[in-house]
Amino acid sequence: MAGHNLDTPVRDINFQRYCSCVFEVGQRVMCQVFLYLYHHYHQDPNVYVGQRLDGIPNGWARIGAIGKAALARRESPINMDISLLYILLQRTCGLKPDTQNNSVWNSPISDTVAEELEHQLYLLKEIRNDLAHNTNAYLNLTKQELKEKVNVLERLCCNIVTKEAIHTGRSSNTVATDTARITSQLHDILTSSLPPKIHPQEWSIMAHEEQRAALPQSQEFFAQAQLSLPRNQEAPAEGDINFLHTFLSWRYSDGSPIQVVIVKGQAGVGKTKMCKKLWKSSVSSKMTDSTEYDLVVKVECSQVTTRDVGRLIKEELLPQASQDCDPGQVVNLLTSLRVVWLLDGMEEPAPEAIHLLQQIINKFSDKHLVVVTCQHSYVNEVLTRVQNKRVVEITLEGLSKKGFHSLLKHLLQNKQLYSRFVKDTKGLNAEVVKELFNPLKLTLAVTLWQEGTLDLGNKASFPQLYSAVERALVVKVSARMADKWGLTTREARDRISAWLKILYYLAFQMTLKNQLVSIDKHNTELLKEKSLLLFPSYSDCFSTFLTSQPDINSSETTYRFIHLSQQYYLAAQYVCQQLLSDSSQELMSLLHVDVSNVTDSDVSNVTDTDVGNVTDTDVNNVTDTDVNNVTDTDVGNVTDTDVGNVTDTNVGNVTDTDVNNVTDTDVGNVTDTDVNNVTDTDVNNVTDTSQYDQLYDTLLWVFSILDSRSELNERIEKTLTSVLSHCRRCDWMEVVHHAGYSDNLARLVGQYMSDTWYVTDRHIGAATLLLKHTTPSLLSVNITANHNSLHQHLMSFLEQVALADTKVHVDIRQQRTDDHEFIKKWQHPVDIEVVSAGDDVQIKVTLT
Repeated sequence: MAGHNLDTPVRDINFQRYCSCVFEVGQRVMCQVFLYLYHHYHQDPNVYVGQRLDGIPNGWARIGAIGKAALARRESPINMDISLLYILLQRTCGLKPDTQNNSVWNSPISDTVAEELEHQLYLLKEIRNDLAHNTNAYLNLTKQELKEKVNVLERLCCNIVTKEAIHTGRSSNTVATDTARITSQLHDILTSSLPPKIHPQEWSIMAHEEQRAALPQSQEFFAQAQLSLPRNQEAPAEGDINFLHTFLSWRYSDGSPIQVVIVKGQAGVGKTKMCKKLWKSSVSSKMTDSTEYDLVVKVECSQVTTRDVGRLIKEELLPQASQDCDPGQVVNLLTSLRVVWLLDGMEEPAPEAIHLLQQIINKFSDKHLVVVTCQHSYVNEVLTRVQNKRVVEITLEGLSKKGFHSLLKHLLQNKQLYSRFVKDTKGLNAEVVKELFNPLKLTLAVTLWQEGTLDLGNKASFPQLYSAVERALVVKVSARMADKWGLTTREARDRISAWLKILYYLAFQMTLKNQLVSIDKHNTELLKEKSLLLFPSYSDCFSTFLTSQPDINSSETTYRFIHLSQQYYLAAQYVCQQLLSDSSQELMSLLHVDVSNVTDSDVSNVTDTDVGNVTDTDVNNVTDTDVNNVTDTDVGNVTDTDVGNVTDTNVGNVTDTDVNNVTDTDVGNVTDTDVNNVTDTDVNNVTDTSQYDQLYDTLLWVFSILDSRSELNERIEKTLTSVLSHCRRCDWMEVVHHAGYSDNLARLVGQYMSDTWYVTDRHIGAATLLLKHTTPSLLSVNITANHNSLHQHLMSFLEQVALADTKVHVDIRQQRTDDHEFIKKWQHPVDIEVVSAGDDVQIKVTLT
């Protein structure tokens, strides 16, 4: 009997022979019948079949987006799959209608009806579907089983050709020729001494099975996300866990399918989670004949080691399915298939990932869908790689309201704790509540709240949440060091603070040079060297503030920042220290420098005594130092493990002598002299503005940190605004948001705002403030959230809009009904459309 054996490296010849029989001979028969019937039925057969569908009621129903794309390209039926040809035969070739009850196609009422052409075509389509969707039943066929199945296929194909000739009036001689050819082709496939050529559909079946075998056994928690969609695009249904059908159904302005979807969002908002969800749901679900893609390929951009897409598939992603193909053959197979690419993390790619994106776009974009995730600041880089393609940008805002509560319940696993946390959040600033809809930040907040290190009732801003993280970590690791090495708690904290200053500087230099997350060997050794000047072992600090993974090319360990947002935040800490230092030369001297002038030796220039002037005051001020010790973006895998828990690895060999050799002098000699090696450069003389894009996220954190400490002033705001004005894609509303809605900053920012504003839930407060200083020509507002705290902000915003001399489009979804009543009272020309759906109300307002 047939059985499942994916692990064998031996090619399953009988399976592949049967695939060739179905996908080659069976497809040719289906295509031949379609062409004969189509030309016989239509007086003008030169009209392309896609045009015929436009005039047929429900003519495009059940045709997936990729099938529609093939018809839009006027693809030849010779290249169409059996499933698509079957639908075209039903609708355009004069055969009997496919009614839901007692259909002659799939539910014949008698043996006589079952012999009619319609049902015979249905049986051929079902053979194709069963092979594609129930693969296990066809693996490791015996020779006898193969022969029996091919005999069934042969009789069916010959019968179809014979029945078609009755409809079209072809002669018995032509029918005899066709049936003889079918028998000969099937015989050649079965008896050939050469292995059968791998058919694209066969390869996609094997690839899908390989992916299913690689699915993680553990269940992963997925919370519902909130997407901010382009206007006129339909949102996923409530509770839907698979957005692929949504992406595939979108159309460009001319009605053609989308080729590239850019999913942008903040760090930790759930972009990687979304890709995992899309991939896992597509791989684990049973494929059907209405499935709109043959294969979904997920690529982690930070892990790409080749720019050759064929080698990537063959050597890394699908080695079993591709074992009998060279990379060129893999590319040819992909060209013939309907593929969805999920390229995750394009803001922190390996160098090869950029070239890989370009190759995928150049080779496959006409037939494939490419979904790219990145942070806002990297969108321009992606857009340069997808020029002249049909691109749509969407924003992943974070959790939906339902997703927020489901994740919270999952994290706390206790009804009473859940109720207490929800109650405590009511005392938070409204902006912090919005931030907690970022799943990474919510996970962090819950962990600290459970530890008792986060007081939600204190109306803390979000940077203060990160302060709580560092306080907890510094206290725990210093207690551990003091206990191990006979230090006082103060001595341990002094040395940890000095080490963190090194880490801040390293994070800044890496960000400036666009070296993201992974710390290279040179900087790792330097960080270890500086650590050993302060501690007998570097392992405690490394394991607490960084994460690690084995290097696949060597026996060494590669160290990484825990998350990209952590690197940005640490870099921002360095910028803040320099801004507020009496010995620093303003931010201009810190940032106005071409990246090419910052060499690998810059970090090395921080000498043994240059790791920070640590004083008692510094220790007391440690609460103002913000380190983002977030866990993985996979927020569902939160355990009860203490955030600060680290092992005693590599410290067992530390002796009393080692501890005594680290003297108070070593720490006391630490100064700030050479920390900032960056020279003055006039911002206007810098031709490469990409350096400012690289610092964009870091500077947003600078605003947040200084605002949380009440240390923003006009000088700093003016300097930071000047630097940000050179970014190619600066979201000024996001800047105002991070700066705590400073009126002075809004006045400065006003001169850089574009003439058209697009406002979402997150930026209602910033837009309200900016409208006091500048007015756009067109204001497009899309409100989708239903947070209670948003209502008053929305009312203030709409009042400000009513005073502005501008054209406005407002689209409010799932909002309170009294918003509608408020709008009706405006003394302003207004056109209102209200759409009710249960308890929800959608309000569309156009003002002119």
